[in-house]
Amino acid sequence: MQDTDAWSLYWQNNHQESCITPCNETDSTILIDIWQNFALDLKPNFELLDLATGNGSVARRLISFNKQLKVTAVDQASIDPTKYVDDNILLDNIQFVADVNIEKLPFEQNIFDAVTSQFGLEYSNLSLSIPELVRVLKQAGRFLFIMHHADSEVVGPAKLKVKEFNLIFESNLLHDFELFLSNNLSLEELNKTGEKLLNNPELIKSNAITGQIFSAIDKLIVLKNQNKKQNAEVLLNTLQNMTNRIVAENSRLEQLISSSLTQIEIEALCNSLKNEGAKATFKSITLSDNQSVIGWEIKGYKL
Repeated sequence: MQDTDAWSLYWQNNHQESCITPCNETDSTILIDIWQNFALDLKPNFELLDLATGNGSVARRLISFNKQLKVTAVDQASIDPTKYVDDNILLDNIQFVADVNIEKLPFEQNIFDAVTSQFGLEYSNLSLSIPELVRVLKQAGRFLFIMHHADSEVVGPAKLKVKEFNLIFESNLLHDFELFLSNNLSLEELNKTGEKLLNNPELIKSNAITGQIFSAIDKLIVLKNQNKKQNAEVLLNTLQNMTNRIVAENSRLEQLISSSLTQIEIEALCNSLKNEGAKATFKSITLSDNQSVIGWEIKGYKL
């Protein structure tokens, strides 16, 4: 599966954010405050470009705080928030452009007053995307990027999920289930595969991954047993759709992990911005109560 396919599938499932701990409202509050301060410091009618926008959460926040902004939001995935997002508030005020490679932006130079990105820019080849975003900025144009921190509170859990996915793949459970649905493997043999996986001491089972996969398999087994004449093709298509989503989520998490940046890498990024004619500063974004890291904040302007 292509990297962009994984993200296209993710955004088409009405996700609003990509890399914020769902149960932690404090994370969102801190990030909202950062974007509010940035938006209110921009002049009305500024032209703004939001990179790797996903379903446009940052773009919508910026407009909610500064309603006169003219926002263009791009993503390399096949996004269409007006179609896939339930909350359509402010979407009509944003020009969304799908299938855009931010390493080669389809815009003239010096046309945007500001460029933003939240957990997106770092997924690109920075040696190509940094020159591009500086190129399209006007002189004195501002930028603010929130990027993955190698020690952030989302990277650790992502590594555990990837390990869980990989152990499931290595167990051949999904392959054996396909054989079962095709009547090429007995239920007894399938159960042995499942039991071997569940008894693997390396597997840290979660309800969100292992639990849901076994629950889905059990439901398909019931459907198969309830109707012996059930069209095997229907069941196999259901399994294939489930497998595609599992592979996509694993791919997305692997990209998240590999895109997270250390301080040395952030310093190199700021030097790259300097070499392209921009001034940048950075700091880590942390929770005040326990110092858990949310990400990096990089901001500056084009000289």
